[in-house]
Amino acid sequence: MLPSERTMNFGFTLSKDFPYPRFLGFFGMLFFMFFSRSIIEEYYIDIVLDGAPFYALHNTDGDILIIFTELSLWILLLILYVAVLVFLFIIPLTLHFRGLSSWEWDPTTVVFWLITTRGVSLFLTEIKNTNPNLEDFVDILITIVDSIFILFLTVFLLRSYTNFFVPVMSEWLHVGKSDTQYGPILDIIGSLLIITFGVTNFLSTFHVDFGVLLAGVGVVGLVIALAAQDTLSNFFSGILLLLDQGFKTGDMIKFEDTYCIIREVGLRSTKIYDIINHVIIIIPNNSLANQNIRNLTKPDRYYRLRIEVGASYGSDPRKVEKALLEVAKQNKDIEQDDPTRLPLVRFQEFADSALNFALVVWIKNVIKIRQINSDLHHEVFGKLAQEEITIAFPQRDVHLYEPSKQAPKKVIEEVVEEPEKKAELIEGQKARQEAQERAKQAEEEVRQAEESARQAEEERAQLEAEEAKKQAEEAAKKAEEEKSQKAVKEAKIAEDVAKKAEEEMAKIEANEIARKAEDEEARLQAEKEAEEAARLVEEEKAQREAEEAAILVEEEKARKEAEKAAEIAEEKKAKLEAEEAVTRKLIEDIKGRRNSED
Repeated sequence: MLPSERTMNFGFTLSKDFPYPRFLGFFGMLFFMFFSRSIIEEYYIDIVLDGAPFYALHNTDGDILIIFTELSLWILLLILYVAVLVFLFIIPLTLHFRGLSSWEWDPTTVVFWLITTRGVSLFLTEIKNTNPNLEDFVDILITIVDSIFILFLTVFLLRSYTNFFVPVMSEWLHVGKSDTQYGPILDIIGSLLIITFGVTNFLSTFHVDFGVLLAGVGVVGLVIALAAQDTLSNFFSGILLLLDQGFKTGDMIKFEDTYCIIREVGLRSTKIYDIINHVIIIIPNNSLANQNIRNLTKPDRYYRLRIEVGASYGSDPRKVEKALLEVAKQNKDIEQDDPTRLPLVRFQEFADSALNFALVVWIKNVIKIRQINSDLHHEVFGKLAQEEITIAFPQRDVHLYEPSKQAPKKVIEEVVEEPEKKAELIEGQKARQEAQERAKQAEEEVRQAEESARQAEEERAQLEAEEAKKQAEEAAKKAEEEKSQKAVKEAKIAEDVAKKAEEEMAKIEANEIARKAEDEEARLQAEKEAEEAARLVEEEKAQREAEEAAILVEEEKARKEAEKAAEIAEEKKAKLEAEEAVTRKLIEDIKGRRNSED
């Protein structure tokens, strides 16, 4: 946003005809300056002190309030005038022609208050010099105004450094576009220096004792350094990484067997993009500084790729080399123009099962390395199949003989019987393991079956009890309806059945309670063993604490003895100094007597 489009702090919006409102403000402030001068002249009287002209501001009763010089009056008016002039005209005009936008805190406001507070401070100093009776009060006002001035000055310097100096220095160091990793260092170090300058000057206006303050800051800094040891380690490691320039933003590296691109090198951590897994990895600078990093971008954007191929022993080596070179020349992502980076094939060795060849090519775009590697493998496989060249694989020729006729007994034992015994032993172990696993599974199945049977028995007993109750109710109802002896007997029988069912339920519940009691006894035994183990741990801990306490007591005793020895040494030193002083005094007395005798 241009200054002509901003709303100024006076509460009105300047028009797009940029200069004219500011010229009106210029003449308006000139008129205000002389008008204020004429108003003040009505309330002061001329006096002469020590041969110099002064002015005294008085009230309507004629009492003198403040004595000041002509210079102090003009200083105050001139400072206010210049501040408003800068606010209205100079800084907006500069921003307009520079094409800059305003900050969060408008620079015109900051500069206006800088000039105003400094002018008020000079005016109060002049009042202090001419009014000794107001010295204490004026000193307080000067301290407050100076502290406000330092506050605005610190803000102005901090904003100017961050928004102007750092970008200019980045461009001057040729790191503005391609390499922005110096920006955080310049920003943080400069900001810390400016803030330190502001804090020290702000405290100096209040006459703070810097010795005590620095001691306190040192203790607090030591505590913070111990508490944030890892953070500080990452901070300094980040500075070393930035200064070392091992890699920069945009470089491709190989980190922990994966290909990554540097996204941001910060002061605490570094952000890298994992190409394979499509994730952002945030690595503490301390960990990154202690690892071996392969920068695939340096010394240039080319990357050498090596593909090893094994051909069978019946293949023609020259034919294999020719086929591999044809594959490399047909790939557009491989460098073909630079004579120092042409594809080449090397016949490496006669291996056990193959003739080993290596195809070495230079890739133009290192970011496509995985895709190019895959394409080359496909093309090599197809080309070798087309040329009827077999890709070798490990193979062995095994000749079998009848052990009883041609092999000695010892050889038979070593070659035939011992492997069979080992195989039987291994099979026996496997069988035992399988049997143990099957036994465990069987035990688990039995336990589950018992649990299922118990639940089924409980459900059956409950159903029988409900059915018996239902039959008893029906029989009772029938007995009431018919009022016959037969119904009464049936009801009694039903009651007996219900009673038996209840007894069966009680027996099942008793069995369940007994089982739970056994489980409870086992649990109590386990708790008892756990308490015993905890008691042993507590005793060991108490013994260790006692040993540590004894060590601390010994250290305290040694420290006290050292302090006592130091005190004795100090006393001896003081005694020797006193004796030396007495000796020097005697020598001086003797010299004085000799001089008087002479």
